[in-house]
Amino acid sequence: MNKIRLLVCICALLGMMQLLTLRAQEEIVVDFAHIFGGEGDTRRDVIRAIADDFEAQNPGIRINLVSPSNDYTELFNRVLLDASQGNAPDVVQVEEGLTQLAVDSQFFVPIGDLATPEQLAQYEGILPVVRNYYTIGDKIWSIPWNSSNPVLYYNKSITDALGIQIPSEPMTFEQLLAVCRRIDLVKTLILNANPAYTNCINFPVTSWMPEQWMAMQNALLANNENGRSARATEMAYDSPEMLKIANFFKEMAEKNYFTYTGTPNNYNGEGALFGTGATVLHINSTAGITLFVNGFAGAGVDLGIAPLFIPDEESTNGVTVGGASLWVLAGKSEAETRAAVDWVFFLTNTQNDIRWHQGSGYFPNRQESLDILSAGGAFVDAEGNPTTADAPGAVEAPWFEVYPFFRIAIDQLQNSGGTVANAGAVIGPSAEVRQVLVQALQSIIDSGIAPEEALAAAQQQANAILADYNAVVGN
Repeated sequence: MNKIRLLVCICALLGMMQLLTLRAQEEIVVDFAHIFGGEGDTRRDVIRAIADDFEAQNPGIRINLVSPSNDYTELFNRVLLDASQGNAPDVVQVEEGLTQLAVDSQFFVPIGDLATPEQLAQYEGILPVVRNYYTIGDKIWSIPWNSSNPVLYYNKSITDALGIQIPSEPMTFEQLLAVCRRIDLVKTLILNANPAYTNCINFPVTSWMPEQWMAMQNALLANNENGRSARATEMAYDSPEMLKIANFFKEMAEKNYFTYTGTPNNYNGEGALFGTGATVLHINSTAGITLFVNGFAGAGVDLGIAPLFIPDEESTNGVTVGGASLWVLAGKSEAETRAAVDWVFFLTNTQNDIRWHQGSGYFPNRQESLDILSAGGAFVDAEGNPTTADAPGAVEAPWFEVYPFFRIAIDQLQNSGGTVANAGAVIGPSAEVRQVLVQALQSIIDSGIAPEEALAAAQQQANAILADYNAVVGN
């Protein structure tokens, strides 16, 4: 009898093992590569929660979050290397400036070709100014995800104490310089209150800011309709519009109004410098709103946020979209590709668009999301203070009324003209061409090189890079 029982147990165990093996074989794993894997980065937790919901609704599919780097370019290069070796993830977050390079790499498939009719209808709900950036010709290559634009942050405690009113409408370069002039006149008083103070304003020395100021002037960064009607062969770094921007950098540097960490593209470092009180004004991505608000509140300092300032009163064309979109890798099985596409559309649907905005600070990409957040989405107590939904006496309130800073970025984007300049430039060697402009700006700021000279050299270098790239990839 004992032998029979033992035999039954063994058979049952073998059957269970076979069932588990079969289930493991049937499981589809979607590897999702993104940049939000740094220590303490709570945005990864938001993604994980959304992934858990997707898995619950799609048994047999598992979302595996991977983050080999928190730098866009490093992540992209790593994915291309893995793809060349046949070991790429299924979905990757690609910075907006790398769009043309992603297309040219031939490692990705246009997600529009894989989407169902329902998913294509969902895509149409994305804000046009965001959607247009990632549409190349008639192809939908990727789905926008973490979108942002730059805004002006300022230490409101100091500006209020000095009687300086930062307007809710965009200031011009001249008005910004006038504010810095007033601050500079009383810098001794500021130093007495905060010995860390050094200069009026800081922000990352990056191509992203000049790109915004070019779009505001409705000026193109590259020929051939910003590289959208044909491949870009020439940049516009020596244009009158870019010279206006370069002269602004020159004046800020000469008058000692501007400072930076010395490292280009250093968004986190510049934000930290502003947080120490070294400057009164600061430009950074809207993605940092939540971090800045919490940091200043913790320090007992009032924070103000205003639209990004404009070159002059005629520069009303608005900004371009920044951030990144989601791309699906080629070379996967039909089942893996289907799961990857479904994950991308789930992650970016209205519910999760709102969830991502509230948990990350990136602005919503969908009109329906904006409509919902304009009517509700936040909770307040009897005194009108923000609280949680499960707090006693909590009442739902319009999100943008409770958290008005987020509305600034969205209004700034929606007020854009919808021109080719707002759509942004699509350039294959974007990282290299952008770096040339950054080096030109650094030479103006750090070495006092004349803007005309710096931009002429940048134009020549950038055009040579474009020529080399186009010679390799062709048309």
